[in-house]
Amino acid sequence: MAAVQEHSDDYAKYNATPIAIAGQWPRELRGFAERNGITYPLLVDKDRSVIKSYGVYHWLSFEAYNIARPATFLIDKLGTIRYMYIGSHQFDLVDHTEVLECLKSIDSNKMILNCSKDVV
Repeated sequence: MAAVQEHSDDYAKYNATPIAIAGQWPRELRGFAERNGITYPLLVDKDRSVIKSYGVYHWLSFEAYNIARPATFLIDKLGTIRYMYIGSHQFDLVDHTEVLECLKSIDSNKMILNCSKDVV
C-alpha cells in the first residue's frame, strides 16, 4: 500500500484512482493508513467476499493465514479488468513501471485503479 501511495501522483496523471481492498477491521486499517500516510481510499472487506471474488484469497501459507495475496487490477469505468497482477506470496508486488506503461496504453478517461466494503 505504501508503494501505491508513493506513485499516486503518477497514476493521477492518467486519471487513475488507487483503491485498496483489505480483509481487516476498519480500526486496524485506519491506524495503518494514519501511520503510513495513506491518502487514497481504503475499503474494508471483513468477510473477504470481494477478495474471494477477485481470486486473491489465500487461506494458509508460511507467511500468514486468511489473507489476500498482493494484487493489482486496472479496471475501467465499465468494470472491465484491463490488467491484473496477482503476487505468488506477500512480498511479490507489482512493478509500478509496468502499471504506468499499461495506463499509458489505455484510454485514461475510462480508468479506475483498483489495487488489493466499508469505506474507512
